[in-house]
Amino acid sequence: MLLPTHHAKHELTFRYACSITRTQWLCLAALLTFSLSAYNLSRRSSSLITPATSQPESTLYTLDPHTLPPTYHTYHEAELRLPQHDWSRSRPAPHEKFFFVAGHVRGLGWGNALQEHLLNAHLAYVSNRTFVFSNYTWNDDGSVYSIYNGKPIPSQIPYTVLIRGPAVGDPLPLAFDRPPAVSKDYFDHVCPQKFELGQHAVDPHITHPSSALEVTEKWSAAIQAISEPCLQSSMTSQQIYSHYRIFGIRGALADLWPTLSVSPILTQFGWSPLIERAFDENQHLFYYPSTPGSNLTGTPYSSNAERYTPIPGLMAVHVRRGDYLKHCVDLTDQGEDFVSINTLPGLADPFVAPRGFFFNELTRADRNLYRRRCFPSVAEIVQKVEEVRATREGRGIRRIYIMTNGKPDFISELKEALLAAGSWDSIHSSRDMVLSKEEKYVAQAVDMLVAQRAQVFIGNGFSTLTSGAVMMRLSNGFPVNSTRFW
Repeated sequence: MLLPTHHAKHELTFRYACSITRTQWLCLAALLTFSLSAYNLSRRSSSLITPATSQPESTLYTLDPHTLPPTYHTYHEAELRLPQHDWSRSRPAPHEKFFFVAGHVRGLGWGNALQEHLLNAHLAYVSNRTFVFSNYTWNDDGSVYSIYNGKPIPSQIPYTVLIRGPAVGDPLPLAFDRPPAVSKDYFDHVCPQKFELGQHAVDPHITHPSSALEVTEKWSAAIQAISEPCLQSSMTSQQIYSHYRIFGIRGALADLWPTLSVSPILTQFGWSPLIERAFDENQHLFYYPSTPGSNLTGTPYSSNAERYTPIPGLMAVHVRRGDYLKHCVDLTDQGEDFVSINTLPGLADPFVAPRGFFFNELTRADRNLYRRRCFPSVAEIVQKVEEVRATREGRGIRRIYIMTNGKPDFISELKEALLAAGSWDSIHSSRDMVLSKEEKYVAQAVDMLVAQRAQVFIGNGFSTLTSGAVMMRLSNGFPVNSTRFW
């Protein structure tokens, strides 16, 4: 259930946890208990989103079929028909050498999956291997649907539903001289027997496991040393680029960024026709009616930067609610930093995780700092918006788009507060979008596209949805100070 931030009971969770006076011995006992709990929490997945559990198909079909999500089977069929797939072959051609990350992320949000998928594709690119792409996966146990938050969702979604580009099989410009990526189905067809490369073979050579550049170089060296055409990372190795080694570590991506930012994996990245169509159909939320933007649908693709130009006069803000009520408390208890993309050098509004005082216990001020940066109140949101509007990058901003999973009553309260504080020509939110059934289940990608293009974007530094937009803004040369954080 989505809960508004202004509920006093919930604010107490952030502000006054561990603040009741006790004897020193009781405090010490509580701290030891807290430390053990934090240790256990630290072993959980990066976004702390409970993975969707599969539901027997027979049970799901007792529901109204109209309530079931789309399966996107036509996108999967289109992937199978990619021209680089030669189904007449039973083994790789002499020039073909594949690489698949078998331990890719599962059961986490779209932002987590996208950032890992792009780095895996970049690793294959720098290793002179054909990248093998799978699906955006909640469950790969054979189920069609899973249950998340009490509702059915697709267990797997083809990546081509969400994105286009070299990471999903589109050809690279001739100058890059690399074969296009292939689907996991084709990889399995021509490579029934696979050679596996595990972390145990690579990790001993990595001196700094939180250096994305070193991880990439050492894995690339190991991959290039193998002549077998059918190569994959071992399933037991899980992610090559994980939250606890890369994505959740301050500065971990800084040394790779100069290379990654100009990699064709990013410069030739695009949003799928489905996502672009949803954007086009809701242009009135982002543009002035008198000066509408050019439709993306039907426009030939050129490059990421040329296609997704800034939308003048628009501010996009990412305001997480719902699961973030608990998530922000968990981040506080674990002492988490912003996710790594959001800590790249030069970005405004940096955050340094406080380390506490006695036995590293966070003070009330520390906890309130986390709350303001992760789960700001309506008043704090309005204050930040007006502060950013007053900057050089904020000049001319008269329209605002609120990316949020908040309830309608929260959104109404926020809209009223924004109007009371300043003059706006329009205020819209994610809930104002009109989406088809297929678009609804990938709406986060539509929001990310809006954030990528807004003249100014204020994001949540702890969110991988924010970091995906930040990655694209920086790669496309947007002014660095046009990207801000709560």
